Amino acid sequence: MNFDIAADRRNTNSIKWNKEAIENISANPVAEPFWVADMDFYPEMHIQEAGKSLAGQGIYGYPSFPKDTAAVSAWLRTKHGWILPKEKIVFAQGLLHALSLSINIFSEKGARILSLSPMYRPFREIPARNERELIEHDLGYEDGSFYLDRDRFASDMEKADILIFCSPQNPSGIVFTEEELAFVLETARKNHVLVISDEIHSDLAHPGAKHIPMGLANERVGADCITLFAPSKTFNIAGEHCAFAVFSDSEMEEKFRKAESALWLDEPGISAGELAYAAYTKGSEYNKALCRYLGETADAMRKYLETNCPGLRLVNGQASFVTFIDCSGYYQKIEAEVIGHPERYKGGNGGGILSRFFGVAAGVAMNDGTWFGSSWYNFVRFNYGTSRDRVMKALERMVRAVKAL
Repeated sequence: MNFDIAADRRNTNSIKWNKEAIENISANPVAEPFWVADMDFYPEMHIQEAGKSLAGQGIYGYPSFPKDTAAVSAWLRTKHGWILPKEKIVFAQGLLHALSLSINIFSEKGARILSLSPMYRPFREIPARNERELIEHDLGYEDGSFYLDRDRFASDMEKADILIFCSPQNPSGIVFTEEELAFVLETARKNHVLVISDEIHSDLAHPGAKHIPMGLANERVGADCITLFAPSKTFNIAGEHCAFAVFSDSEMEEKFRKAESALWLDEPGISAGELAYAAYTKGSEYNKALCRYLGETADAMRKYLETNCPGLRLVNGQASFVTFIDCSGYYQKIEAEVIGHPERYKGGNGGGILSRFFGVAAGVAMNDGTWFGSSWYNFVRFNYGTSRDRVMKALERMVRAVKAL
């Protein structure tokens, strides 16, 4: 797979490349998109072939997938060293569906849900939509690195009923150590808090970083824990709603299965099943190459900014293809520019100061840090899941834009 060749996703019904959506966050409909968390790479060849075969047959009736998850079990064993019988892995109609359904099953209205911030936006919206209270816990941040402040975390956990954890963390890119995961789980067990771990980015840890599934770490702790993962980010098939859940005890698992069955949502659609099966059985070498490429791109970005523009700084970024860029070195100048020239930066109502500035001044569309919490106004989230040439040219435009202030 040649990751230096990015797919042309214009005119493919891609939200990432939709001009109205881009204008909404960046005030510039023709800004190049580096926002929504999917990649511009083609999926692994066997996944493409599975899709073509399905289309070529012209048959889209009811599928007959076996109700087992042997391919997923084999993937977890090979990729993460997590040995699970296939019977313990539960299909779900997308990770956010599984998260929301779990909250409804395992808590009552008014329950207090703790989540780490900067926070993936749906983690804020799901509690609100389901009449739960959100406790927003800011990660520690110092010298370009986010980290878990154990004392503050332990204090906040005393107030919580459920913890929504994201591992690796989006948007910081933190890959948590086994010691950190054990601390989280022990704190949860002490306070009788259910841990729900979103591990949708888990297969994309960069070389030198090792992801440990929460459920695997929990085998030594014994907290109440649900581990959620999916092939969507790993293999760039996010348009297919397909995820999997693993529960720390059989009672929780049975309640979840019954709830999915009652909603008639316990089997994948025909294309989701076919693509996921191809991914987990044929995608290992693709995944290894992609992790190397993404790690090399992150390293190149970090070195370029350190050399050419220390006022823009890449944070942790140990996994996946999205990460924060700290713009605090230029924030005051950027704020003065945007506020002082409202006619130049009009629109972009779904964005913020930074996303509008870089959208107009650099032609780069990114999620503003405020999308992840009000504390993070001086960050943008950059999606580098595209060709390295495209990434570096975008950074060059961003650097020129801030130096021109």
